[in-house]
Amino acid sequence: TIDKAYPRLMGGWAFEIAEPAAGRILERVTPPNFKLSVASVCMKDSQEITDEDREVLFSACVKATCERIIVTHGTDTMIDTAQYLGSRHAEHLGNKRICLTGSMRPERFVDTDAHFNVGMCFGVLGVAPPGVYLCMNGVVHAWDSVFRDAETGLFKAKE
Repeated sequence: TIDKAYPRLMGGWAFEIAEPAAGRILERVTPPNFKLSVASVCMKDSQEITDEDREVLFSACVKATCERIIVTHGTDTMIDTAQYLGSRHAEHLGNKRICLTGSMRPERFVDTDAHFNVGMCFGVLGVAPPGVYLCMNGVVHAWDSVFRDAETGLFKAKE
């Protein structure tokens, strides 16, 4: 959802995956004196993401020289990707902290939650131990203890 655009030419509710929203978001929410880079790994609707795509993301995380990584992701399969990364973290990702986040409304919408969710990741990455996390709606979940409530669409902790 975070990167979706609804071009006027398509009409109705048709959408396309636009240029990554991360650059625009980071212009507004980057903490002072914070060095960062943005890399686009997969520009797909999250319902179309495959394990092959997840492997490309995993490889990008392994190759990254930094220890703190934010992954923007569509909300429909964000948990699947967090589980894919999390199940391989201890063996291959060492001291890296990875936060997956997205938004319930596209970044281009006035009432988007994208900026808030990315900002939340900065806070989590500053204090969390190495691991894979999902950050949405002001709540942080470890990759192996989260589910999505089918009625509300919210991400919740497994009990």
